[in-house]
Amino acid sequence: MNPLFIGTAERRLFGIYEPAVPSRGKPRAAVLCYPLGSEYIYAHRSMRQLAARLAAAGYHTLRFDYFGTGDSAGETQQADLVGSNFDAAAAIEALKDIAGTAKVALIGLRAGANIAVNVASRHGSEVDALVLWDPIVSGEQYVESLQTPSGNEIGAHMLRDLNSILEYIERLSELETDKVAPMAQVSDRYGVDESRQGSDRFAYAIREDVKEGLRKSLPPDEALKNAPDTDGTFFEVPKVIER
Repeated sequence: MNPLFIGTAERRLFGIYEPAVPSRGKPRAAVLCYPLGSEYIYAHRSMRQLAARLAAAGYHTLRFDYFGTGDSAGETQQADLVGSNFDAAAAIEALKDIAGTAKVALIGLRAGANIAVNVASRHGSEVDALVLWDPIVSGEQYVESLQTPSGNEIGAHMLRDLNSILEYIERLSELETDKVAPMAQVSDRYGVDESRQGSDRFAYAIREDVKEGLRKSLPPDEALKNAPDTDGTFFEVPKVIER
């Protein structure tokens, strides 16, 4: 996954390029056109997964945010359908240069499908395949669907935040941890006593209980009695990183 900016200085567009898995065949490429409005939020994760699967199948893929949306330049009020068509054409040119192909497949979801049709009709020589995923066939019904109550708008923001968390977790799962030793705490600035065994190596983490405070501290021995598993000094819990 390679973030980049395409377009012109006056119309900078944020995009994500997924390189194709190397193959012996001719290079192939696909541009993904997002839907608009709240549907962009709902579809973000699906489009991300589609791009990854296309890359695994040998397609160089590029998904991008239209001007005035997502992480692209511009204000929300500057986003319009005509400009989005221009942006999709710019994405085609950018991916052709990156992938070294003469043509690309154009894949659009919802309003993105309508944008893809318009662009393909004007740049047919650069498009070798067109995929329309649930295109909008009634403008009136589409506009009504975007006029959601405030409660649904809050839900959309929550979904956006949840997707960002899930994406971050997926990024963490890509880290190589085979040669990383487990830590007892976030910082190891106090050092570890390698001459000791087990939890005794982290003896510096134990401190004296503060007997005077907001409430009486629970003695360590009493606290350990409540735990299902201990090693005599610390609680034992299931590992949270699976390799």
